[in-house]
Amino acid sequence: MKKLEIKPLLLSLGLVIFQSSLYALSKLLQSSPTLIGNVIDSKIPFNIYFIIPYAIWYLMLFIIPYIYYKKDKKLFTKYFLSYIFMTVIANIIFVAFPTTVNRPEVTGTNIIELLTRLIFWVDTPILNCFPSLHCAIAFAWILFTTSSKNINTKTKIITSIISLTIIYSTLAVKQHVVIDAISGILLASIVFLYLYFESKLTDKTKKILKI
Repeated sequence: MKKLEIKPLLLSLGLVIFQSSLYALSKLLQSSPTLIGNVIDSKIPFNIYFIIPYAIWYLMLFIIPYIYYKKDKKLFTKYFLSYIFMTVIANIIFVAFPTTVNRPEVTGTNIIELLTRLIFWVDTPILNCFPSLHCAIAFAWILFTTSSKNINTKTKIITSIISLTIIYSTLAVKQHVVIDAISGILLASIVFLYLYFESKLTDKTKKILKI
């Protein structure tokens, strides 16, 4: 049995803490949010069961970078940098253009309803929707995973399916609207393209992380 490595998990935890800290700070600096959403969003039905892939995102924050770390340290480093870049850029937008969305009230007590109520409670008031970091990070998993020569096809397919399901889940549980998802995907794509062709910052960061 292969030994579990703690370092990539700690680095991933550091990214989550960094993101959470900036998110909390951005809420303190915001003015009144703008309600966003359009007719397309009203056509997407609320489906509480999509809270499962939505919640799986939190677990994948540790699983995906762990795979990168084991397969390709340079890939892990680029993902590490992309997470920081996406978080910083998104939070600047959150402060400059705070947004909110309408979401349904969930009052039931079965396990799915309780999970939904918990996630909604944690994310109350619902702010900082545009761009969606949930979608940006999920789409980054697709980009980085499929671009790697060191990751097998099966893992690429599974990662892509899970990530796309997560992106849709943000719309199905009404945590985000379409423009949030699109902007998140665009953010991930821009950051990925920059880091794909960048090497000096990646090499320097890799040395700093000692990986």
